[in-house]
Amino acid sequence: MAGRGETIKFRYILVFPFMAAALVLLLQAPRLWVMTDYRPGTFQWDRAQTFLLQVSEPFRSDIEAAMRWRLLPPLVGHYLQLPGYWPFVIPWIGLFCLLAYVGRLLWERHASAAYVFGGVLLVATTSAAIVPLHWYGINDAWVWLALLVVAFDRSRAAVLAAVLLAPWVDERFIIGLPLAWLVRGSRTENRLLGRDLWLLAPLLVYAAIRGGLTFFGAGTTVERAFMADSLRMAAGWVGLTPLGWWFGLRAAWFPLGAAVADQRPTSRVLFVCVMLATYGLTTITAADISRSSAIVLPVVVLGMLGFPARFGPKAGRVLLWTGIAGILLPMAHIVGRKIDPVENIAIEIMRLFTP
Repeated sequence: MAGRGETIKFRYILVFPFMAAALVLLLQAPRLWVMTDYRPGTFQWDRAQTFLLQVSEPFRSDIEAAMRWRLLPPLVGHYLQLPGYWPFVIPWIGLFCLLAYVGRLLWERHASAAYVFGGVLLVATTSAAIVPLHWYGINDAWVWLALLVVAFDRSRAAVLAAVLLAPWVDERFIIGLPLAWLVRGSRTENRLLGRDLWLLAPLLVYAAIRGGLTFFGAGTTVERAFMADSLRMAAGWVGLTPLGWWFGLRAAWFPLGAAVADQRPTSRVLFVCVMLATYGLTTITAADISRSSAIVLPVVVLGMLGFPARFGPKAGRVLLWTGIAGILLPMAHIVGRKIDPVENIAIEIMRLFTP
């Protein structure tokens, strides 16, 4: 029986991510007519083009400042000698790993197909999955996966690897790390995890390398100018921030709220404060508000893991319907002051073949 259970678990973890992604692509489809050829000035291609330039020459300096230190995926593509658009496979592998990891966490909590698929589908409807599916060259899923590893993985080696590698994928890992650490602590008696703080030591290596090269190289002026521009422009899009936060999660706000409600009163206040600080930092440093809102994904998963205790035998049904709500609720990308509504695949196919 144990062998059969492992086979079923393996099947669910492998198949459910593809099923969830397929449903999302049908009901919340990418702009196919934009993605067929390179189009500068579009969300679908701007970061993608920079990513391809980095793959060809990872340490080049003539790229946008936001991408200069996101070196790990380009280095992988470079040393694998991936030609043409093949580097775009790297973000998609990250997305599969993210959804499969969520499936594994849920299966270990409650071995129900409805529960596991509902949770995987719900995560697939958030910007954590939709942005890598809609925009080329976006490696966010690797960062969100690393935050989940920090929050939930029992292996200290896995946590150490996540802390060592993820900052070189995207700096947002560092912004989201305190919240992920708080989630990890909420699952233990030692909420501050003082004995595990050594796992964060690789951040010192990252800070030393980046700080040293920036200070002694030519990057100081570039980075200061980038931060000054970001702070100045943030005033223009702050009014759309609540809308961006909503569209990034939509139905996933339900388990997030449940996770916060499940905490003790003092911990509840701490969760809210750390989440607001995390959102605040992402808002003033990045214009892609809905995309960045996935940084609270560890709290969403924490809420889903609490469903069996909260809803008992109905947990699978509740989570499945929450995932279905996620693909039915309207979706839009919020970037700066731009709102880009998402349509279903039928609309996008008509646009693709309309002259």
